[in-house]
Amino acid sequence: MSVGVFSSHEPAQPEVISQWALGLKKSLGQEQNRTAADLQFTTGHLETCLDTTSFWLIYTPPKGAKVAIRACYDPQGLYECTSENDGEHVLDFRLSGALGQFHVRLELLDTNAPFLRYTTSLRPANAFTVQSFPRDIYLLDRTYDPLKTEGVVHITQNGPTSGLAYVSCLKPKGPTVFYFQNLSALNDFFEQTQTEPSSVVGAKWPELGLSLPSSDKPLAKHQDVVISDAFVTLRTDVPKDDYQTADWFIDEFARVYRLLDKPATTYYDWPQAAAKTIRSLSRSSACHQRIKNRFYLNAYVGSSEKPPESMVQLCVLVPMLAYQAWKGRPSKLAEQLLQSVPSFYRDDLKTVVRWLPGQPFQKSELSEEEDHDKMDSWYLFHILMNLGRLALQGDETARDIFLKSLDFAIEAAHRFRYEWPVFYHVKTLEVLKSETKPGEKGEQDVPGVYTYVMMQAFELTNDARYLREAEQSAGKLIGSGFNLLYQTNITIMSAQALAKLWKTTGNRLYFDLSRLCIANTIAKMWAWDCSFGFGKNYNTFMGVSCLKDASYIAAYEEGESFATALDYLRIVGPDASPALSLMLAEYMKYLLNRGRHYYPYELPDDAVADQPKEGHIRRQLTIPLEDLRTGWEQAGQVGQEIYGSASAFVAAAYAYQRHEKMPLTVFIEYPVIESGFRDNQPGQGEYFVHLAGVPELSCRLRILPNYGSLPNVRVFTDTETPHEIPSKDQTQTYIDYEISGGMRYRIEWQSGRNKRSTTKS
Repeated sequence: MSVGVFSSHEPAQPEVISQWALGLKKSLGQEQNRTAADLQFTTGHLETCLDTTSFWLIYTPPKGAKVAIRACYDPQGLYECTSENDGEHVLDFRLSGALGQFHVRLELLDTNAPFLRYTTSLRPANAFTVQSFPRDIYLLDRTYDPLKTEGVVHITQNGPTSGLAYVSCLKPKGPTVFYFQNLSALNDFFEQTQTEPSSVVGAKWPELGLSLPSSDKPLAKHQDVVISDAFVTLRTDVPKDDYQTADWFIDEFARVYRLLDKPATTYYDWPQAAAKTIRSLSRSSACHQRIKNRFYLNAYVGSSEKPPESMVQLCVLVPMLAYQAWKGRPSKLAEQLLQSVPSFYRDDLKTVVRWLPGQPFQKSELSEEEDHDKMDSWYLFHILMNLGRLALQGDETARDIFLKSLDFAIEAAHRFRYEWPVFYHVKTLEVLKSETKPGEKGEQDVPGVYTYVMMQAFELTNDARYLREAEQSAGKLIGSGFNLLYQTNITIMSAQALAKLWKTTGNRLYFDLSRLCIANTIAKMWAWDCSFGFGKNYNTFMGVSCLKDASYIAAYEEGESFATALDYLRIVGPDASPALSLMLAEYMKYLLNRGRHYYPYELPDDAVADQPKEGHIRRQLTIPLEDLRTGWEQAGQVGQEIYGSASAFVAAAYAYQRHEKMPLTVFIEYPVIESGFRDNQPGQGEYFVHLAGVPELSCRLRILPNYGSLPNVRVFTDTETPHEIPSKDQTQTYIDYEISGGMRYRIEWQSGRNKRSTTKS
């Protein structure tokens, strides 16, 4: 059944349409308007059309709906359209209008399955303010009528995420359209108008695309400004189900991503940041408190008026232990945090809880979650997940608390039928808040993290009860489509749990669901480079929104997403598609580059909020701000986030490869899927790595000495016909290489001082 394949959506019918879609049948159906060009594809053809106000590109597939693309718009009229070829697959159109001179550059990126890029710039004849612009794509039937089409909007931009929209036409059947607005190209527009690209791309059937934001700040006279830079891919069919919908989405996003201009990365010393973080947490009284001779971290710097939280302790402790193992040196702070964990278990409830029992809130006004008897659904399972990690590492105390808490968790799951509210009462399990917003469901990705916890329980006990619980819960994610994500780190953890469940049971449905979780996460990426306002001083490229409707990216969610993305890639191995591997590898690469900007001392004073919502900000501490935003808003409006400080531990332990017999450390921006060490002769060795990503894109590999000077080092591709990789940059303290993703490499070292090369390539 064609309507039911997208189980999270009802097909949209254009019973009421905007002013911009009215009259399209009449204006576009006039054959005399369609004279400028007619371009043939393997599947269909593209023609241009000029009416009184708009310049159109109209794609007609062999069957299915037409796609009309409004590449240029002037409300007072367009005239004098000229065109010329600029290469075999590039056309330039120049148009005069009341607003000024327009230039539309059309690139045919694939003449088989249509893949277009059209860039529109304007040179205003006079300064003017932008008040109302239409969206640029419309779905039409074969008679150019938008009212006789039906379709599904799978996903579109929400807040400052990537400027994308993804839709399928169901009546007539096909095409599926992936639209991507390159918001980086519009930075000058946002700078001049003092606007930002939050939710500027939308979709309401039958129209989608960019609508320029209104502003009272004018565009400058006689100054070229890009007002659109859009990529469009057109598949002639529609996906058969939610899983193919997700796969196509990831494929098309990666296809466009390859062509984007991307900011260069610079190296940041994450092990040093990790060491500084431990000092900040240990020494600053604003970061911790002592209660009954136990040490607890605050949630935010300077925020000690509420009881300590179990999640805060554990989400710093567990990555710190990984960093400690990587470094090979114990930490007093980790031991102190371990000792505090049992105090969060309540015997009366037989479960671990959020707030430290017996400690009051020292505030006159409490927020909705500040209640000892109230539980946020995701929160319980995040606590249990980290206890499970400690248990699987051999910590008997954590194992005991984890196993004793499972009956409570399962009882709650059965009460809610694996459909989790936002808040519930921990004693009665009464639902206190059922929906995130009126008309929406609760925390829809929690069944995934519940599955994660049940898989841990099964691994610890081999009790089939927990495996059954994992499968029951995973089934609740079926039909979620692109509405699955509530909190980004929880959604990607769900993907990891589902991948494990697939490997355990052999049921491919769980692998399908895991990719759906990844697609939901990728849809929240900020694949654009903000360079207006405060954004000139920091980088948010390839950040991921922390929540489904968040207006910022956050250190805590990003750090956990980084670690989980690597774990997911290692679990699925070669079953990860190139597109999926590319997107996760690039996300991790850019977080290593831009993660420093969460630290307040990396930002100018005026870019950081003076009065955050929680606690206060101490710029000298190596503790991240919770929130980085678009360029017109200050960072740190929520606070300086102690529970996000584990990001430095994650980056150090995951991105730096070490071995006890190797006198060097290998930093790689892309995730390492496999690695291994081999001794040769005394003073020699080889280290092997297999990277995620794809060969078309590259990353930095840096060789660092563990002590003293660098040994002699050479890097080769680990292939049947290996070739040596020349260094990109070299000093007395490091050697940099540029290497391709998705490949295997061999790093050879030999003791003795490395000769510094003067040649760079």
